[in-house]
Amino acid sequence: MIKVLFALDVKDDWPPVATEGVWCERNDASYKLLNTPFFIPGLARGDSFIAECDSVNGHIFDFKVIEESGHSVIWVINHSHESIRADLIEIEKLGCGIEKLEQYHLHSIDVPKGVNIIRLDEITQSLENKGVAIAYPVWRHD
Repeated sequence: MIKVLFALDVKDDWPPVATEGVWCERNDASYKLLNTPFFIPGLARGDSFIAECDSVNGHIFDFKVIEESGHSVIWVINHSHESIRADLIEIEKLGCGIEKLEQYHLHSIDVPKGVNIIRLDEITQSLENKGVAIAYPVWRHD
C-alpha cells in the first residue's frame, strides 16, 4: 500500500487544499484505489487507474480509469447547524463506508454495489432538507 498524491484544481477557494493523498495498491503500470477520495472527481474506491506522477513534485495531475469498481461516491458538506449524525449512521447501516474531514465539515461516502439506493436517496434527501450540500462526483448506480 502506498500513498499517491493528486494535484487538485482549486477554484474560488475550493477545494480548501491543493493536494489530496489517497491510499493505493500498485499493480505494474496501474494503481487500485483503496479508500474514498474527498476532492478527486471521477475516482471511486476500488477503481483501477493509470497515471504518471509529475517529475518535479511527484503529484498526479491526470489519470484514466481502466477498470471501474462499480462503487459510487457521495460528498456531504455540512455547513448547517443541524446534526447529521443519525443520518450518517443510517447510511452506514446500508453498507456504505464514510470517511470524515472534520475541519471542513466534509464526509466522503463510499456506495458499494448492492446498496438499497431508494433508501439511500431518502436519507440524502433528508440531509438536503436540513441544508446540507450533497454532491455525486462518481455515480455508477442505476
